[in-house]
Amino acid sequence: MKGKSGIALGLAIGYVLGTKAGRERYEQLSASAKRLTENPSVQRLQEEVGSLFSASKSRASTTIEGKVTQVADKAAAKVSTARASATGTGTTGTTGTAGTTGTARKSSPSSSSSTAPTTSGSGGSGR
Repeated sequence: MKGKSGIALGLAIGYVLGTKAGRERYEQLSASAKRLTENPSVQRLQEEVGSLFSASKSRASTTIEGKVTQVADKAAAKVSTARASATGTGTTGTTGTAGTTGTARKSSPSSSSSTAPTTSGSGGSGR
């Protein structure tokens, strides 16, 4: 039991002495930091850095906004093209009997002979 008591006593003494020294050092650092922030040249430097960051933030925001708009427009165009291809309508191909392009499928015996050949909207890939 003596060993555990000695360790606990040593930890307690070390804690008390450490906190006293720690508090004094903390006070020294705090006073130094306060003097530094009150220095006029440091305050001027803080203002310059703040305005520099503000201008950079504004420029970056404008650039990012432009890039996001470009990417969104490209994505919207691709989605529109994909939808047009899926439905067989749109600017990439024509549907119906007039102006049909691509390969015609063979008609099955059950289909009518008056049925127009079918096409895929992608210019005859035959899918």
